[in-house]
Amino acid sequence: MKFTSFSFALCLFIMATLCVRCSTENDRSLAEDKGTPSAQKLSVNARTNLNDLIAYKNTDHQISAGYYRTWRDSATASGNTPSMRWLPDSLDVVMVFPDYTPDTNPYWNTLKTNYVPYLHKRGTKVIITLGDLSSATTTGGQDAAGYAAWAQGIYNKWVGEYNLDGIDIDIESNPTGATLTKFVAAAQALSKHFGPKSGTGKTFVYDTNQNPTTFFTLTASYYNFVFLQAYGRSTSNLTSVSALYAPYISMKQFLPGFSFYEENGYPGNYWNDVKYPQDGTGRAYDYARWQPATGKKGGVFSYAIERDAPLSSFKDNRLLAPNFRVTKDLIKIMNP
Repeated sequence: MKFTSFSFALCLFIMATLCVRCSTENDRSLAEDKGTPSAQKLSVNARTNLNDLIAYKNTDHQISAGYYRTWRDSATASGNTPSMRWLPDSLDVVMVFPDYTPDTNPYWNTLKTNYVPYLHKRGTKVIITLGDLSSATTTGGQDAAGYAAWAQGIYNKWVGEYNLDGIDIDIESNPTGATLTKFVAAAQALSKHFGPKSGTGKTFVYDTNQNPTTFFTLTASYYNFVFLQAYGRSTSNLTSVSALYAPYISMKQFLPGFSFYEENGYPGNYWNDVKYPQDGTGRAYDYARWQPATGKKGGVFSYAIERDAPLSSFKDNRLLAPNFRVTKDLIKIMNP
């Protein structure tokens, strides 16, 4: 009986140890952030895993990025359940997509004081989407000094105040004439603070659904990445379009993107980029496996990443809890 009791106690001890080790990074880190007693027991493993995670993100790998719609975050209004803290730890970049979220919304304070520190601890970059540069204004007229002041203001706000890691401009047109002149001047001013020419280490993303335009060819050297909104396109189209961008950028800078289904129907979406309830099908998976003809791609991105959830997580088309199954699958496909 003594031997049996000892064996049983030993088994319980081993099982308890394994359970602790098998806790997810989010659970460990959440406990650590809240300062609970369990955090004291788990802090060593948590630090080790976070160090490994950051080391992975610093390797040469295909990155995963996602546009997160601010108005669907739990901090914006009651009834919303997703939180930026739920994003997969292995996500490289989250793009803050800020429609329908005025400056007075509590989301912005939560982003600054909670989400950004939490994501940075995991090596996840946080980038703000600015739009198409139409809002670029100067107090001293349309001159270099005016655009410089405007760009400095953007840097002061999003880097200085929010500690974000970069910006994204969304150009879904082929600007000409005065608009082209304005956009080029604005992009040039921003490049002093963001992108490979800035020396700040802050990321500059060119996001588009277009083939290379005159605007892009004039500003291509300013960007770290080109995000192609490939929604609904075939991989053969990706091959063709990436070849058009190849003279201006490395393919490691080129990322095709797909869209989750937003609120416009279920399963799937208008483009059938992701099909539900069938896992592992749809263009998103094709994009993860696809490579350009002239070199390995930079990775993939998604729009409305907070909608990455199985059918069981929806009720009356309202999201209850995303599990980010697709995002995790694509990361594993690109970096097996």
